[in-house]
Amino acid sequence: MDSYRNKYLPCEAEELDESSMQAIRKQIGESEESRTRCLQILRKDLQSCKDTHPCLDEDFLLQFLRIAKFDPSKALQKILRVYQHQDKLAEVFSRLSVSIQKAGNLNHIWISPYRLENNSLLVIALAGKVDYNVYSFEERMYLDMLFLSEISRSPLNALCGVTFIADYAGFNRRTFFEHTPRRIKLLVESMTGFPHRIKGYHVVNHPPVFSVLINIAYPFFPKKIRDRLFLHPNDNWKTLHSHVPADILPEQYGGKLKQSSLINVFENIPELDEHYRRQMQFGSVRNRHLRQSMRVISA
Repeated sequence: MDSYRNKYLPCEAEELDESSMQAIRKQIGESEESRTRCLQILRKDLQSCKDTHPCLDEDFLLQFLRIAKFDPSKALQKILRVYQHQDKLAEVFSRLSVSIQKAGNLNHIWISPYRLENNSLLVIALAGKVDYNVYSFEERMYLDMLFLSEISRSPLNALCGVTFIADYAGFNRRTFFEHTPRRIKLLVESMTGFPHRIKGYHVVNHPPVFSVLINIAYPFFPKKIRDRLFLHPNDNWKTLHSHVPADILPEQYGGKLKQSSLINVFENIPELDEHYRRQMQFGSVRNRHLRQSMRVISA
């Protein structure tokens, strides 16, 4: 594994070497001067937004400034879209109640211990594993939101992005009918609203009928994501390995890692839930009570 450590950055890394950081900062226009100036502008613009209770925390604002390449107006619009979307989610999630045990039993999202060569985080989502006789689509989506909220806390993920592998093994008739256009739209908007770049979205083990869902979801994806969406054929993982090296994949995808080496995202669900609900406190004043009263995870 020493060769892996020399070639691939560990997933928990918080920074790159100085030359790599300088290259990224130059690309997105980040400097000490631009941070100070853009943070000041963004805070002022947010405070002037009527009927909005904004988060003015520096780390939170920097996440959006970085994906907006330090354009305060673009960062502002991204944050306001997130706040609008949070109101939609709160209306859905306010009706849910999931025990910690049930939430922890799903285990449908894992992280590779190593990042890709472009330093993006590698996430493996077992989308076809979800048993919709046990979990509702909204329960699964709430856990997705806890996960996305957690990985967005890392500045390195905001800078270098995230690569997803979505495994649809086990996709069945019930799963298909759970993916209504409204739910697909809500899920896509949720995924693309978080302040991290999606470097690639790789779909594997998908049945022929899955193309119907892709056709529904496709218009909701931003153009950049459409260009980074790949449906891989059953070819002994050759096309997947052309994008994601076998070195950092588990054996089930022709990789060299044991499943036991993957990182379980949901080991501390109460902590993830608390962080996500803190984020939901901010946004529109009109729906603040609904977001504050939201308690999905129960003992």
